Amino acid sequence: MRRDISSFLAVGRGRRRIAFSLAGVVTLACSGDRVAGPGAGGTTVGVPPGWQSYPTPAYTVGLDYSHHHGGSAAAYLSGVPAPTTPAVGLEQDFDASAYRGKRLRWSAWVQQVGVTGPGGALTMTVECPGQITGYDDMKQRLLTGSSDWHQVSVVLDVPANAIGITITAMLNGGGTLRIDDARLDVVGTDVPTTNTLATPQLTGQDSTAIAAAYARGGSVPTNLDFEGFAPPAQSAVDWLSRTASLLTTTDPTASLADLQPLKQMVGTAHLVGLGEGTHGTREFFQMKHRLLQTLVRDMGFTVFAIEASAPEANDLNRYVLTGQGDPHILLSRLYFWTWNTQEVFDMVQWMRQWNTTAPAAQRVQFLGFDMQFPGEAMDSVQSFVTRVHQPDSAYVATRFYCMNPYRNRGERSPDLTAAFYAERVAASERAGCAQGLQEVYNLIADDIQKYPNAAPADTFQLRLHDARLIQQYEQKIAVEGVSSSAVRDRAMAENVVWIRNQVGPNGKVVLWAHDGHINNTAGYMGGYLRAAYGSDYISLGFAFAEGSFNAVGFNGEGLKSWHTAAVPSNSIEAFFSATNKSALLFDARQIASGGASAAPLAGPLPMRSIGSAFNAAAEASFFGPVTFPGTFDLLVYLKSTTASTLLPFVFK
Repeated sequence: MRRDISSFLAVGRGRRRIAFSLAGVVTLACSGDRVAGPGAGGTTVGVPPGWQSYPTPAYTVGLDYSHHHGGSAAAYLSGVPAPTTPAVGLEQDFDASAYRGKRLRWSAWVQQVGVTGPGGALTMTVECPGQITGYDDMKQRLLTGSSDWHQVSVVLDVPANAIGITITAMLNGGGTLRIDDARLDVVGTDVPTTNTLATPQLTGQDSTAIAAAYARGGSVPTNLDFEGFAPPAQSAVDWLSRTASLLTTTDPTASLADLQPLKQMVGTAHLVGLGEGTHGTREFFQMKHRLLQTLVRDMGFTVFAIEASAPEANDLNRYVLTGQGDPHILLSRLYFWTWNTQEVFDMVQWMRQWNTTAPAAQRVQFLGFDMQFPGEAMDSVQSFVTRVHQPDSAYVATRFYCMNPYRNRGERSPDLTAAFYAERVAASERAGCAQGLQEVYNLIADDIQKYPNAAPADTFQLRLHDARLIQQYEQKIAVEGVSSSAVRDRAMAENVVWIRNQVGPNGKVVLWAHDGHINNTAGYMGGYLRAAYGSDYISLGFAFAEGSFNAVGFNGEGLKSWHTAAVPSNSIEAFFSATNKSALLFDARQIASGGASAAPLAGPLPMRSIGSAFNAAAEASFFGPVTFPGTFDLLVYLKSTTASTLLPFVFK
């Protein structure tokens, strides 16, 4: 994970995609964008398999089959003269467990071709809970000019409590830096360290979230020689083809007979998380609609909860239960383009139709478990307190004042960004705001005892929950980056637990969110749910081989449709693609009993994960390592997909 430690190689860092982070049409080195084949020389443009990079228009990364130290290929980083962006790198992050208490040397053979300043370098970072203890970016021995192949290295100690290691090859400047035959070796204490940190650097980040992100990188770095990966083992492909259940359609109006195996896979579980590999894929949404129908009709699930603002979802719940309201407006008032689609609208209409004929005990609710739009929650709490005990109205308004610039007002965005609150508001002021929000929560809790007849008990609980949502929002915007995302996942898990407590121990709940939230990994929403409920929580991820999807471009392209056909040869998508099946439902828990043929599917394997935004210049970075069934219990695979059908926002 990149850290803003070095003034020479400072680059922005984002949350690791699973993104898992958290891609489009930039080609991977394995994707066929080869200028000439390995035997004929030439280069490819794209991030080498197993590596991450975030190239910009000023830089190119890829593989060089004409100039290499060993084997058939070397990686290269190229920059235009005097690039306007600071640096480009090839990076791997991985768990530190296997290296704790050891001294590591990260080395590679490099060749410079007209490299201008500042220059190129290898970098390594060792991270412990709350602090970085080791870092070297070769700042005093940068690679510039031109040279033949030569070996360079950095050496760091890995403390006994280290959680993650990052290795990177970087270029900050013009020219070309080639890298080949890299190694990560344990060395003795006779090899001096090159640590540039006199004392550890505090990170201020959530250690649990950071550790989970590193764990996704696996236990060792991969493809250090840039020779790529072998294609999926045929024995594993054959086992997968025999074991997975064939799905015949994504059409939610078709028969559900092909989904009958789902019932045995879910079994007696009361909580099922349905993921999605992008936030903008039509067939993902349609298949989730079919899965919901199966769970409701055949397995007694009666609550649907989505990654959307809870109070606004309650308004849509009123529609699916009673028909009250305009579903177009209510869907728009979830505020996310991701859900304002024809596919989700069709699912809402099915829920409404189901509820018109189903017995009362079988009717399905539409709820939300997110907390990113606090406006309606603030208004509901203010109005409720005024109604229950009018003298407390000013008390609440005063304590909400600190959140007013950061709240939405319906579809209108906040006056100030969340980043302003985290960066510009003094810590003492944020603490005071948090204390005030806690006092509002305590006030409502006390009112339940003081004024029990002022409102029904369930209304009191809803308003108390609204007050908690506001607290969660403040906690999220009080921090940035990985920590902010971690706060959100923890809050969403807390809200799912609240929903389960409201429906009772026998209630069955279906969750709808991104793969990056529903997965079982510690530090993510699904990880918290797995810790709380064990096997009573089932996670179901989604993957696809090629197709279109909607996403917002990283570089100002706005919301549009993208297409991808990249399938790295070592990815889970490659295994499924090799079966030549168009759609499959797979129970990953069967891998443990599948013997040697199934073992390669356990991972870690790269898997695509695209959220609401996409960077066409960094598609490889939208593949993150996953394990099965460690990350997902079940998986739906679709060979080909199309973009979701966006609807216009309607607010009146």
